[in-house]
Amino acid sequence: MRVGPKALADLEALFRRNGYKLKYLKGSFRGGACRLYENKLVVINAVYPLHGRARALATIAEQLSEHLDITPQERELIQRLAL
Repeated sequence: MRVGPKALADLEALFRRNGYKLKYLKGSFRGGACRLYENKLVVINAVYPLHGRARALATIAEQLSEHLDITPQERELIQRLAL
């Protein structure tokens, strides 16, 4: 399945709208979401290609779905991309 820049942008917008800061960092890690003091943070490995970034965000969104305000279109995108 091809994942384009729009899917990644839509997932990034979902997290930002829900108060999360996104960070793309290089390293030997998978990425994830956390709370650092009162800040909500999602960290994604910058080495991942576009589709890997989108899939990682979708997987994190799926794990946090009960805490996120997700539109029906975003829910469909998450279900399609999440691992």
